[in-house]
Amino acid sequence: MVRSTSEMLIHSCDTIGDVPPKLIGASTAISGSKLYLFGGSLPSASEPRPLARLYELDLELWKWKKVISAAADDAVPRARCFHTMDIWRDNLVVCGGLGVRGSAHNDVQLFSLSNRRWLPPPRKTSIPTASAPITQFPRPRHSHLSCVSVNRLFIMGGKDSFGAALDDICVYDLDRNEWTIQRTYPSLNIDHALAATSQFHVRALPPHSPCPEDTAGTMKSEAFFYSEPATNESPCDIYLYNFNFVQQSDHPQGKLHIVSCLPGGQIRGQTLATGTGGAPFSVRFPSGAILATTLILAGNHPVDNTEQLSFCIWTLDLTTNHWMRLDTGELLNGSWGSGYMWHEQNKFFTFGKRAEKFVDGAQGLILGWDAVSVLDFEALGVYHPPPLKLDAASQKLGLASLTDGRQADFAFLCDDGRRIPCSRQLIMERWPWLRERHAGLSGADASAKHGTRTDMTLTETSAAFSQSYPVTMALLQYLYSLALGTALQRAPAVLSYLLLISSEFRLLHLQALVRHAMHLALTEATAEGVYEIAASCGCRSLQIR
Repeated sequence: MVRSTSEMLIHSCDTIGDVPPKLIGASTAISGSKLYLFGGSLPSASEPRPLARLYELDLELWKWKKVISAAADDAVPRARCFHTMDIWRDNLVVCGGLGVRGSAHNDVQLFSLSNRRWLPPPRKTSIPTASAPITQFPRPRHSHLSCVSVNRLFIMGGKDSFGAALDDICVYDLDRNEWTIQRTYPSLNIDHALAATSQFHVRALPPHSPCPEDTAGTMKSEAFFYSEPATNESPCDIYLYNFNFVQQSDHPQGKLHIVSCLPGGQIRGQTLATGTGGAPFSVRFPSGAILATTLILAGNHPVDNTEQLSFCIWTLDLTTNHWMRLDTGELLNGSWGSGYMWHEQNKFFTFGKRAEKFVDGAQGLILGWDAVSVLDFEALGVYHPPPLKLDAASQKLGLASLTDGRQADFAFLCDDGRRIPCSRQLIMERWPWLRERHAGLSGADASAKHGTRTDMTLTETSAAFSQSYPVTMALLQYLYSLALGTALQRAPAVLSYLLLISSEFRLLHLQALVRHAMHLALTEATAEGVYEIAASCGCRSLQIR
């Protein structure tokens, strides 16, 4: 039976463990392979019944557990719903929300993931504005938007305790524990807007990198991109997508705004053109994320002039300003909530049920946490590129050192008997798996055989490798430069063997680089070979593409 593309891209499963109850207005954040859920209100016909519980979901096992604070005297935040939660370094950052008896909050609370405890709340500090030198805290709010850019928390819009819309944007310095900026900004609300930013820039290799622009037709001439962490001096922009349901009630169009962080701690806002390809409209409770240079937008969309909504996903290429709606078939029909991006795995997922119908209104805010659907964005060619470990100059220096063979006290033996001398200290530092096996040798004459698909016989002074000279040289070029910067390394046949080696011998950064290079080199001519090697190495995303 032939499976559709959507069936290969999306899979669904049930969660297990201490599954949270159905909630309204709970907030979540992802750190590593864990999703955290805090607060929310139990469904009630009369008034909100907010909670102050914290849950953790293992995204590899899809198993929930309740998080218990490490110390009994922790300053657990007050119960709340319709708050926001973000990640900053190793902390959860909770802001605002609607509390008991309908009172809104304006506090910022941190939970240390490493110490498993809530940190003492900071003292109240002032915030400068344009209208007056000093005012008090930002107005209490709920149903607002937020995101963290480097060391600053941005909160935008929302409603006050009486349900009135707030039209400002406020910035909180997480290092100094104080509010620093407040600006007037068009009203934003979680039922029709989203905010997204990235913690990484995507850069192209410098013009003087070791890799030539073209490699005699063996590679596509596209640039080789890598990721670079955002810094205080170079933060990433914040993207706001807002649907104006007030002015255009039939088919409200969205507008994309960019908030840029300027030197000196200031901010600047601008509105982008709608873009090509058919921008989304009439999306309720949108959510989204930025993955590499792509804005992902998901939400509930009207179905054929009915009162029912279906969960839809769009992508916007931020380099070309082109929108595309993903074909998810019938797999995301039903009742689905917000979407979440697991950046390390390039996967986007949402909680809900296929069997249930989503109807707009208060009931649509009730989310269950016992079923999840996951979409693989790497299989669509949208993924987080690997980081650049060494700059171009250091890469060149490493490759030159390998070529001249100085300080070589170790050697790799190829399958044709040729030797490639190298530095044992450098190889062992950059290949932990090999270092562990080498340390286990019991004497100068000892040897050990490893590997299943690629044989390696290891001695005190050499490693006999069952690979050709070009593949072995390409591997050593990586170990010396921590990059795929030569024409030899990026030849399709060599990439295939490097994927096998990196998968079997735990060279995770090399594996990420090879997969990245294979995505860029994918053509009709190379597709069959890439499919076969990806299947044998368990790289399902690359295999699907």
